[in-house]
Amino acid sequence: MLLLLLSCTHQPLPEFPTPAIGGDRPAGLIAPAGWDGEETLPVVFLLHGLGSHAKQQDRYLGFSREVDNQNFLLVLPDGMRRSKDNKRSWNATDYCCNPDVDDVAYLTGLMDELERLGAEAFYFTGHSNGGFMSYRMACEVPERIEAIAGLAGSTWLDLEDCTVGSPMDVLQIHGTDDNTVPFDGKPDKHPGVRETMERWAERAGCTGSAEEDPLNLVRRPGEDTQRRVWSCPDEHRVELWSIDGAGHIPLVNPDYSREVIRWLLAD
Repeated sequence: MLLLLLSCTHQPLPEFPTPAIGGDRPAGLIAPAGWDGEETLPVVFLLHGLGSHAKQQDRYLGFSREVDNQNFLLVLPDGMRRSKDNKRSWNATDYCCNPDVDDVAYLTGLMDELERLGAEAFYFTGHSNGGFMSYRMACEVPERIEAIAGLAGSTWLDLEDCTVGSPMDVLQIHGTDDNTVPFDGKPDKHPGVRETMERWAERAGCTGSAEEDPLNLVRRPGEDTQRRVWSCPDEHRVELWSIDGAGHIPLVNPDYSREVIRWLLAD
């Protein structure tokens, strides 16, 4: 699940002030230009993959480019280094990756701090180990989170590890040729993508699914991403975006961050 640095695929990121939150374990906070701290904005957490870090993750996916365009706060936290190989990671599930750290408490503490500053709505997205961690947050504190969107991640293998709480809006994005976190799952490690989505669809009381208009999310011409949308009551949303032929680290284009943030913040 190592996230490779792909900075050569993007134009330089815009410069934003990055005040830190989190005290002794700080996280970057990127705000829209001109934000005075008085306006209440939605908050998006971007969680990096195993062996990566927050700024590198943003260089890859480019979420900070959308901060001004879609008017939200972007939080860039870092996982702790695990003892066996010194790689930054999240204690997401029993499959991966850092059992010595209580990252649920850490991320919940960041939400508490942001609520004291006036934030009201929280959203999580992440790649690989960060995608796993987004699912763990959805399992453990669903009452605090509006929606999650994971890229190349998965959830607990055992359904019983995620039975608490209410329905949630869930988007999974996954390459069909991912060999690291396989689309069809990994025996005794994590469920496949379709099983994961069916779990959340069942929780939300959804009734079936259908294909909708595809997207172009990677750097090649034409529509490459198939969208499956579940029919859900009470305005809940469950969607799967399958990137045809993509591996664990899809070479995403600028539409990726725009479409994912748009999906997360849609109410």
